Amino acid sequence: MIDAQTNISKTKTRVLNTILILVGGALFLVLLLRSRLVYSPVLDVTKSYDALISIGSKTIPVTIADTEEERNLGLSGTKSLNSDTGKLFVFDSEGIYGFWMKDMAYDIDIIWIDSDFKVVAINKGVSKDSYPEIFLPPKEVSYVLEVPSGFSTDNNITENQLMSFSQELVF
Repeated sequence: MIDAQTNISKTKTRVLNTILILVGGALFLVLLLRSRLVYSPVLDVTKSYDALISIGSKTIPVTIADTEEERNLGLSGTKSLNSDTGKLFVFDSEGIYGFWMKDMAYDIDIIWIDSDFKVVAINKGVSKDSYPEIFLPPKEVSYVLEVPSGFSTDNNITENQLMSFSQELVF
């Protein structure tokens, strides 16, 4: 009789433990899925972005290169650029700034933006193999936005559209 009660007790304990594990696992999955819903699917949740910008009717997260060192490095040496994200280069003054594809692993679009936040030109599908060619804007710019190749076409980004920031930034 004691052995039967012990076996029933052990069975109840196993069933209870199994239920707790299943409930805990289900709760974990719910929390995991819920946390992923907080983020836009275009964001890489492992990457920190500096700002959200809007250009045309498209809003994208960007990292900002606003120091000489960051601007010189740019996207060189990175494996890829997530779709619908970009790198915004911010210059201290308007100028003709050259860009090249040194140590690039993927093609990009280069969007040239003046001090009035207006797109003045777009180089589409700049090849990773174009180095040492240097790409220049047709006039002085204060900002350059690098985005994945095809982004400009896919999102109808054209000259004369305006770029804006989702928050006030200080460079």
